[in-house]
Amino acid sequence: MKKTFFYITLILIGILYFFLRFEKLSQNFVFRPDQGLHLLESYDMVSNHKIRLVGPLVSSKSFDNRNFFIGANYYYALAVLGILTKWNPISMTVLYGIIEFGFIMFFINWLRKKFNPLIALIVFLFLAISPYLISHSRFYWNPHFLLPLSILEVYFLDKYLKNKKKIYIFLSALIWGCAFAFHYAAILWGIIYLYIFIRKKLFSHLDIYLLTLSGFLLGDLPYFISEIKHNFYNIKTIFFVYSQSQESGQLFSHYFVYPFIIFFLFTIAFLLKKNWKNILYRNIIIASLIFITIIIPPVDELSAIPGWRYPSQLHVLKLILSNGCPQDYNVATTISGDTQSHDLRSLLNIKLCSPLSVDNYPQAKTIFLIAPPSRPPETETVWEVSSFRPFKVTEKTIINDNVILYRLDKTKAIL
Repeated sequence: MKKTFFYITLILIGILYFFLRFEKLSQNFVFRPDQGLHLLESYDMVSNHKIRLVGPLVSSKSFDNRNFFIGANYYYALAVLGILTKWNPISMTVLYGIIEFGFIMFFINWLRKKFNPLIALIVFLFLAISPYLISHSRFYWNPHFLLPLSILEVYFLDKYLKNKKKIYIFLSALIWGCAFAFHYAAILWGIIYLYIFIRKKLFSHLDIYLLTLSGFLLGDLPYFISEIKHNFYNIKTIFFVYSQSQESGQLFSHYFVYPFIIFFLFTIAFLLKKNWKNILYRNIIIASLIFITIIIPPVDELSAIPGWRYPSQLHVLKLILSNGCPQDYNVATTISGDTQSHDLRSLLNIKLCSPLSVDNYPQAKTIFLIAPPSRPPETETVWEVSSFRPFKVTEKTIINDNVILYRLDKTKAIL
């Protein structure tokens, strides 16, 4: 394949890549309460010059009111993105998308050199048009960081297998630990290491064990420092939760897609190269890749709350700040399970108009309530509203068919 054709095709796929992700992004962008909470905690970490050793709470699995945390790397990554974009969530998502694209370009160029240019373009086209990956590009989330990290992981592991230099097994383990800090699903990379240890007969090599372990620990160093300081709280809690809970853990697609998608594509590239002259096998492999592209649907478990996409959130933000920053106020919502409205709360904090804390609803003078039409504040029973009584509804603004913004002002109790 001529270089000119390769680079023209590469540019065209790159344009398609960005078009499918960023076209009408402001309307399609998803900013959910958990994203708001993580952004708020990262913003607080930077504003108050705090050092965090653990990251977000794992909310998908708990038992007996016991939860555990992932590593702190996610908060530090959000901090970098936030500082560079002035904490604008949609700009952070765009910036991350550009950085991820840079890693993908590194991966594609490496595949071009290692296999051949056409195989690299086939892999790139898959990454560009995958409906699953496109849907994930419209919000930021900690599993997303496993994609660029897995590119480095595959690269360093391949380097180690090729020239046996121990520095590469250490660097791969360092990346593994860093990925584990972002999401526990990265522990599944241990399967790859097991395969390498078996293939290369490394079980008797103590130095390889030490290099792998030290790299892994260093990649998630704040987390393991926290474990030592707190008597291995997270590890004990993980074993307690999974051994005591009778509920089966819910498995989401990102548990398997993000940790392994680059390994899968590297395997596809390897098989294509190996069977390139066999037209039948080559077409079967390409057809399998197309089939997988189709059957992995767009993400739906983190879809936006009806009526509460980013433009509506910005509209409500503007309404609250229309007359300056309110005094002694709080925000609440009944359109989702996050009644403390961490998505809106984070946007207000970034605008330097912080609501009262989530413990101080009774002490507020005003509450801005985001509610569906079916739940008027006069009959609301959630603590954030009921603890604020007595109050009167002083403003009611219909945002759309699914969302109403109420302003509730405290009134004196009638004795």
